[in-house]
Amino acid sequence: MTIRKLPAAVLSVCFFLSAPVFPQQTSTGTAQPQANPAPSSQPTAPAASPEIPLNTSDAQISVQLFYYAPFTQPDLHGGKANVGPYPGDLKYPGSPKRAPGIVASFPAGKNNTLRISYFRLQGDGNTTSPGYRTLFNTDFNPGDYLVTRYQVQNVKLSFDFLSYPFPPNPSRFRLRTLWEVQYTNIKNSIDAPLRPVQTDASGNPISNTATGSRWLIDPSFGVAIEKAFSGHFRVEAKASGFAFPHRAVIYDMEASASYRVGRYEISAGVRDFHFKTSPQNAQYLAATYPGVFVAIRYYPPWLWK
Repeated sequence: MTIRKLPAAVLSVCFFLSAPVFPQQTSTGTAQPQANPAPSSQPTAPAASPEIPLNTSDAQISVQLFYYAPFTQPDLHGGKANVGPYPGDLKYPGSPKRAPGIVASFPAGKNNTLRISYFRLQGDGNTTSPGYRTLFNTDFNPGDYLVTRYQVQNVKLSFDFLSYPFPPNPSRFRLRTLWEVQYTNIKNSIDAPLRPVQTDASGNPISNTATGSRWLIDPSFGVAIEKAFSGHFRVEAKASGFAFPHRAVIYDMEASASYRVGRYEISAGVRDFHFKTSPQNAQYLAATYPGVFVAIRYYPPWLWK
């Protein structure tokens, strides 16, 4: 049987359809795969979220002026060494005056602060003696018209140590321990200006004015907690004090809210300051000064965060 030759065009089409498909090669002869490239083994870093600014006065130089408005007056008491014939107790009349004060802050290591504060309390008032009284070695009769004056000054050196967390985290509250030394000075004056001047056996006039001063230097220890809600607003509370049985007592408590704009910070809050001089003396004073305060703080531009 004779096999007929197929046309050349038909043979060419059949060869093209039956030929295997080979991957493309580069000029160097290396085959290039057609599949998609495998994903990278290194994870993609998420976009960094902006850090919350830490609104705190720690580890910065600043100067704060405050205005403190207490509500109560101190009490004068006869102490253990009182040898006068009469009691030594007197309640100071009137209301205390507004108290100005200042706080200077300086960095003391990373995140720690050294603070020096000063404030002065004054009061005066008129009353009558409730009975026979011996006040600072001066005797007063029942019904004597009395003019009273006093002044309290307090200086405090405080090392504020950031204890938790470490390193600082602006999204959490901060706890500081307070290591302090306080000096408190109290001056008193009680005068009976309407009482006739009397003389002693030698003919010397007997003063109708009783004066006395007391002072105390004490360490004090405490804690402070703080929470920053934004780069501008934070709240803070702190308390410190020291007491020894049958001796002097002192404590200072404060809670405030602060708002910061640029180099200035405005604060408002409540405060309570208490002291008692040693009852071992002939006279001792005890006072508790709850009140409110407002303050403004300035941060120098060359050290402001």
